[in-house]
Formats: sequence, structure tokens, C-alpha cells
Amino acid sequence: MEKKLPEDDHARIVERQVNRLDRNTLDLLYKGVGRDAYDPVPLLKIVLYEYLKGRRSPAAWEEEARINEAAQWLGRGYTPARRTWYDFRDRLGDAVEDLHQQTVHQAIEQEHLDPTMAAQDGTSIAACSSRHRMVNQETLQKRQAILQSAIDGSAAQEALPKWVPPTPNGRLDLAERMTTAAEVLAERICQNAAKRSGKRKDPEKIQVSLTDPIAPLGRDKFKVYRPLYTIQYLVDPVSHLIVSYGCEASPVDSGTLAPMIDKTQKITGGRLKTVLADGGYCSILDLRDAQERNVELIAPPSASGTSRRSKSLSGEDQIPREEFTFDASANSYTCPAGKRLAYKDREKMARQGGRHLYQFRYQCDASHCQTCPLRSRCLGGNGPRMIKRMEGEELLEAQRLKMSQDDAKELYRLRGQTVERSFGDAKGNRGVDRFHGRGLARARTETGLLTLAQNLLRLDNLQQNAANP
Repeated sequence: MEKKLPEDDHARIVERQVNRLDRNTLDLLYKGVGRDAYDPVPLLKIVLYEYLKGRRSPAAWEEEARINEAAQWLGRGYTPARRTWYDFRDRLGDAVEDLHQQTVHQAIEQEHLDPTMAAQDGTSIAACSSRHRMVNQETLQKRQAILQSAIDGSAAQEALPKWVPPTPNGRLDLAERMTTAAEVLAERICQNAAKRSGKRKDPEKIQVSLTDPIAPLGRDKFKVYRPLYTIQYLVDPVSHLIVSYGCEASPVDSGTLAPMIDKTQKITGGRLKTVLADGGYCSILDLRDAQERNVELIAPPSASGTSRRSKSLSGEDQIPREEFTFDASANSYTCPAGKRLAYKDREKMARQGGRHLYQFRYQCDASHCQTCPLRSRCLGGNGPRMIKRMEGEELLEAQRLKMSQDDAKELYRLRGQTVERSFGDAKGNRGVDRFHGRGLARARTETGLLTLAQNLLRLDNLQQNAANP
């Protein structure tokens, strides 16, 4: 079989690259087991080969190990049972991060990867859960009562609805998921109640998935409302190798910049100096986090940091906040007519991850506004003009100035050419549109295996090009 495979076949690439990794991490997966286990290295080779071919199901790996000659060659003839493949995937969660780091260190040592700069972006992937069977709190409580009656035998079998599992183990498994779902749903309802009245949802419309309760609900790239996870990549803009990855139970990218920088610094030994990102990673808190870590953020300021245009009394666009001058030393604004807007008060504004910022409000004297020649264009109502300013807004102002410069624009162009390519490969070539396993732990394992397969393929190409210039 080996003679049939060309040098650039995925099976040969996986064979070459996995043989260069330290197998001790894999051997520890089965340390202390009560019976002889399959050698984990051939199993990993089959899994990575299958990922490159877009087959991410352990059931598919079991079939491929029996009928695919390339997989048989990689697996040295192993034909594990389906249960073994599922068990191996779950065990890999403890090792895949270390294998990824080995690959990155190898690329740095061979000078294929520059650890000082990386581009970050994220994408949503559907969870292994139905988008049609989500429940609210009332429905969940009713189902828990029905399921409990099935478990303790107080309900007649023929009276049970079809969603009740037929076996005792299945019912206990569903009961455990329902308990988790109740905890997640209660937390979501509590978070909703803490929002301002204009932002709150009807509690009856807050739902949870019973298949994968941890997965948050949001809209995917096709605007479909469903349970999903968000994966993050930090990619070297030159080699296109993935320096670090993450998978979170969040439907959005906000709040992921600092954790991804910290993770990348651990992998690269603190050598990351510049991150390229889009506006979703450039809030006031993101800029603070980057500064605290001595990392330069090349990203346009978040659109949420700009003022929205409102209508004035005349029906024209209201004079925008940008035409008011802020004096930091006096903590006040000056309007286009030269009048002072004094500090009035502040409001605590919630942000992602339980953090917050203060919003300061500045107001002009009512007597000035009523006699001002710009009144009809400046005021939006009967009261005096008020300006709002977020705590740390000077960071956004400095960032806008920096991003207007040619050198920052040139660097920023690299972002779209880099990280989007990795996501395009994952979804277009590897068929990643939905996670196969339930739960965040399995989603993270699958993300790690995908990243490792992509990196091994790319690293092999870089090594071959260097050997044959």
C-alpha cells in the first residue's frame, strides 16, 4: 500500500508529521488501564487523516479503519470497535492541546512561524443539538415531572410521550441533562432580569436546548437561531499556521481577545507583540487588556464607540457629539457655540464577562440652550443638550488616530488575507459546519483536532518548500 501513495497524499503527510511528535503525551492517556490498549499513535494518525478528509465521526473512523487502505496503512491494521473510537476521541481532550503546542514550537524552531504577530478572528459552529426542540422554563418543569414519573415507575408505559427514552439508562441520562438545563436556564433568566427594561426579553421566550444545555443560543452565519459554540483562531499572517485556538460557550466574539492573548503568550513564551483583529475585538476593555499585556492591537475601533445620529427639533440630523470638544482637565465639554457642558452624573454599564464601565453625562445650562442660535439643530427635545462619554473613551480616540495612518492600514490588510483563509479551509475543505460531540469539552477536543490537522498539513507544505526551493 505504501508504494501506491504519492508523497503529497494526506496519509503520507500525517505519517511524517505525527512521527515527529513526542508520543509521551499520548501514552499517558492509557496509563494505569486494566487491560492492554491499542497503540494511541496509529489511532491518532487515522483520526487526523479522517479530519483532513472531512470525516469527524468516530463511527466513520471505525468503518474507514476496516475498508480504507490508506487508513489501514496508517493504523497498522488496527480495526477497533466503534465504542473504542468514541472513547479515544474523549481521551484525546487531555492531549490535543499539548500536541498542538509541540507543532507550534517545531514551526518556530524551524523558522516557519514568526511568533511576534498574529491575526485573530472567530466563527460560530452549530452545536450537536436540534434547533427545533428548545424549551422554556415552564415546558422544562413539566417534562421533568413526566420523566421522573417514568423513572420511578408511577406512569403507565403507554401514556409516556415519545421523547421519553425507552431504557432506564437513557432516562437517567436525560434527567441529568434536564438538571443541567434547569441550572443554565435559571442563570439566563437571572441575567435577563438584570438588564435594563428596554433590553429585557419576555422570560417565557428564554429557552435552553435539552440536547446540549451548555451551548448558548444565537444566530449562525446563515442567520439561523440555534445552539452553537464560537471558535477562535490566532493565525500567523505569513505562514498561515494557527498559533493558538479556543472554543467557548458564547455566541459572540466579544471578551475573547485577552484570554486568547494569554493563551498565545504561554505557547510562544511571551513573544507575541502585535495582534490584528476586526472591530469586534476593539472595545475600550479590549484596548485596556492589550495595553496591560504590552501587545499592540491593530484593529478599527468598535462601532459601538461612535455616536448615533439623532434628529433635531428642525428635523435635520442633530449636531453630532464629535463637534463638541472635551477638556479632560476640566472634565467638561464645549459646544460649537462656545458654551460649557458641565459634568452631571455617571451610570454603571454592564459589559461582557461580568465587567463594567461607567458612562459619564455632561449637560449644558438650560438658559444657554434656549437662547442659542444653534438650538433648532442641536436640541432633540425640550431639555438642554446632554453629551454621554464612556470611561476610557480616550483609548478609542487614540486608536482611531492610529488606524488612520498608512503603516497601520498596511498591517490591517493582512488580517483578512490570513485568518479567514483558515476558517474557509475548515468549512469548505474539512466540512466543519457542526460539532459531532455534545458538550463544551467535546467541542474543544474537536476544535483542537481540526487545528492540529490543519497545522500539520500546512507545516508539511512549508517544510517541503524549504527543502525543495
